[in-house]
Order: sequence, then structure tokens, then C-alpha cells
Amino acid sequence: MSLDKSKLIKLNDLVSLHFRRKHIIVLNPEEKQESIKELNGNIEYDKSEWKLPEKFQTAVTEISENSQLSDEEKILSIFEQLCKNYVYDDNLISYIQKIDDESYDLPDWYGRDVDENWERNREEHNRRVCYEVSRYLAKAIQELFKDKDDVNVCILWDKGNTHYFVGLTCDEYSITLDSDNFNNIKDLTRIKAELTAQGIVILDDKKGKFTSALNKFNQDRSDDAIKKIENEIDNNNTFNQNTENQTSDKNEEPENITFLKNAIEILKEKYNIDSQGIFEYMKEIVDIRLGPESRKKVWKKIEGKDNKATRYIRCLVLKVDNQEYILDVDKMLIRTFDEEEFGREDTDFIPYKDLSRDWVEPYDGT
Repeated sequence: MSLDKSKLIKLNDLVSLHFRRKHIIVLNPEEKQESIKELNGNIEYDKSEWKLPEKFQTAVTEISENSQLSDEEKILSIFEQLCKNYVYDDNLISYIQKIDDESYDLPDWYGRDVDENWERNREEHNRRVCYEVSRYLAKAIQELFKDKDDVNVCILWDKGNTHYFVGLTCDEYSITLDSDNFNNIKDLTRIKAELTAQGIVILDDKKGKFTSALNKFNQDRSDDAIKKIENEIDNNNTFNQNTENQTSDKNEEPENITFLKNAIEILKEKYNIDSQGIFEYMKEIVDIRLGPESRKKVWKKIEGKDNKATRYIRCLVLKVDNQEYILDVDKMLIRTFDEEEFGREDTDFIPYKDLSRDWVEPYDGT
């Protein structure tokens, strides 16, 4: 496998046109070549080494050696394994600083420029940010195509949105692979919940080769998150019986709250979705079923051994039939809520606008 500067620049041009934003090409620092130097801020080498965790390396090796799969199917299988093995580290969001309406900033030490202590702590759990999973995916694809000179793989950096994802270009097609698109339910969640992959963009595909493989990959999966949950509930006799058994007195639980509780139960028990996945999946359901005006985000503090290990994750406060409820994604439940809880000493919940994180004392990655 070799690096072709002209092919990478062409790929980046396609990416920037598709996403309507300039991107920066980021290359593996172990593969520095004299012929490819930093190019006016458009190409640079990563600050951290690209390497695969042992468990993921095993999966990549097995997929690479599977002679029954085409190259395109191998790429998609590696992407699927990545999405099944890792979850999004939503504590990162608590450090985001908004520069203006379309650009944001994050500290380099949160996944971008890391040390051995960070890497040791990350081995203790499966929460990752886009910088980390992009390195895993790019490295895995490099290993898959190590004997093919026409394939070029890079990481693409949307600097204004502080977001990384993977780009691949070869003689037959050019694609991007993004497991944690920030604006929608991430493929890190969608793949676990048996939904279609939506983070893969085909920029150019002369013979429809990758398009065919992606269509095959998605064919038995559902496009719509809420439709999948509605079908699951309709086909589950226990949920139907619970709804039918609701009493008609004044304490009757609103139908929408029952539906949301059932949705959480399915995501938790059937698909083993993590707290961040519960948040984004349920937020989409709420926005479709109740409207985004019915909910607001709050923080929940997850206490660590010290401030460097303490995390903050997002939860939702919902207003249904003039009653407030909190969707606690940490405990994976919905209960009634009163905003007076914010003032209690024993509360873990913080109004969204009231949290400000200090970059001086870095989070340690635990």
C-alpha cells in the first residue's frame, strides 16, 4: 500500500464539496514519506500513533483472512465490528467550547494528542471519541489493503467541528466512513440496534461496486429508529398487556411516557445500548413523537475517584401533559422530576448552561 498525494487531494476535494466544508488530510505518523510533506495546512501527520487494540486486531485479522468476503464486504465487516465493540465517550461534549455559530474547540489532550497514561486508562473501558475510533478504522483498513498500491487511506479532519472520520480512495471508488456522525444517531449506536449504516458516504463509484456491497449490508436493517421501536413494541405481548392494564384514575401514566419506558427497555435488554446511545436514540424518538420543544438537556455528574476522573453525561428533562419527567440515561429509566432537585445537595443533575469545565486540569481518560 502506498500514499499518492494527488489521489488524497482529489479525495479531499470530493469530501469538501460533499460536506460543504474544508477538511484536512491526516496521515499515519509512522508512514512519513519525503514525497508527501505538509501541504499548506491541507495535509498533516497525526500527533498520535495509529495502532489497534488487541481485541479489535483479532477481529480485523479474521475478517482479512476470510476468503468468502469481497474487499468491500471486508471493509463493511470491519466497520461493523468497530461499531459493535465501542461506544461514544459523551463526556467529551462537556469540554466543548463554542467559538462562533459554526466552529468549536476542544483540548488536544482529549483523544487527539495522548500519552501512555491516557492509553492505559482507555484500556479499562470501551468509550472512545472520534479521534480514537478513526485511528482504529484507518489502521485496520491499511492492514487489509497492505498489498494493494491503488488504495489510499487517511483520516479527514473537519477542524471547525473538531471532528474526525476516515477516507478511502482507490481506482474504483472513493468513500468516507464515519462511525459517530454528531448530528444524528451515530452508527456506533445504529449498528448495535440493527439499523442501517448511515455514516458511510459514497463520493464516487464508477462501477457501483461499493454501492452494491453497502446495499447488501443494509438490506435486512431498518432505516427509521422510531419505526423499529414501534414494531418491537407492537410485537411484544408484555408491553401490549402493560398498556392495556393501565388504570383510568387520575394517576394514570401518560401513553407517551409508557411508550418511552418500553423503548428504553428494548434498547437496554435486547440491544445492550450504552448510556450515550440511549440518549441520542431517545432524543430522536422524543423529537419525532412529542417535538423538540418538549425536552431540554441537563447534565448528570458521574463521580470519579477525583476531579480528573469525574465525568458528565447528558440526560433529558421531558414535559408531558404538564408534568416533568427525567430520562436518566445512566440508570436507563424515566421518572417524574421537579426542577427544585437542582438545588439539593444530594443531586447529580445540573442545568445544561451551568456546567463549565476547566481545561487546565485534564480529564485522565478513565
